[in-house]
Amino acid sequence: MSNTSKIFLNQVTDDLVIEILKAVVPVLEAEGINYFIVGAFARDLGMTAKGYDKAPERKTRDIDLAVLVNSNEEYESLKAKVAALPGFVADENELFRFIFKQACEVDLLPFVDIANEKGEVELKAKKTFVLDIPGFREIEPWVETIETDEGISFRVSSLPGVVLLKLFAWDDRPEREKDIQDINHILKNFYFIHLEEIIETDDDLLELCRDEKYFDEAVSARYVGRQISRMLQHSPKLRDRVQRILEKQSTGYGMVKLMGYPVLKDGQGILRMILEGIAEGGMI
Repeated sequence: MSNTSKIFLNQVTDDLVIEILKAVVPVLEAEGINYFIVGAFARDLGMTAKGYDKAPERKTRDIDLAVLVNSNEEYESLKAKVAALPGFVADENELFRFIFKQACEVDLLPFVDIANEKGEVELKAKKTFVLDIPGFREIEPWVETIETDEGISFRVSSLPGVVLLKLFAWDDRPEREKDIQDINHILKNFYFIHLEEIIETDDDLLELCRDEKYFDEAVSARYVGRQISRMLQHSPKLRDRVQRILEKQSTGYGMVKLMGYPVLKDGQGILRMILEGIAEGGMI
């Protein structure tokens, strides 16, 4: 997927983050490194590009960049080039992180060619560090290009890709409540900002979800589930993992209590919609 959208970048972030992008993206492009933005910033960019015009509920000053590298040596070379940029200091504790002007975190998260079959990357510098990053290679073909009035263009995870990565992140660290809050925010608004796309490719969802109490969220969740299924069509282990997560949480309370529904079973129902979408995606 290579849809291109144009936004005012200052709608979703501040001048420091714009400085980071103007500095780092040209380095990545000059080195010929395939990359895309993930995390909460990808959420904000993706929603704004689709027409969401409200300020982010939780504006982030941290940037997570997935970077495709062929070896640890290539990754270390990239890090050295970023470290040479004005204002960037390598974090002493996290081998993949830089601090910009003592205010913003910039994570360079390597994937694909130096990841093992579990999606883990072993980084070796002053110490050995194993970074668990399942899902990056699966969502990469679905990233979108966003252009800005500030003169920057960059690649961003699609919103279904953000949901997938955040499901994995929360499963690994359930204390990260913001991951579920981000998923919930996406699902509550996805229908309105993707309606044309839903009608064009998956209009059967309007009938299938007609009687759902939370119609908009149900359509969104089922559509996102279908997209996740397509992303994972060649990764049965990750598909099984995300299904296990959702099966457990759609009958439990760990995730749904963070989703903000007055009645917990309503949140469980939305998770079941994602599950149904995943099952359907493999057949469409």
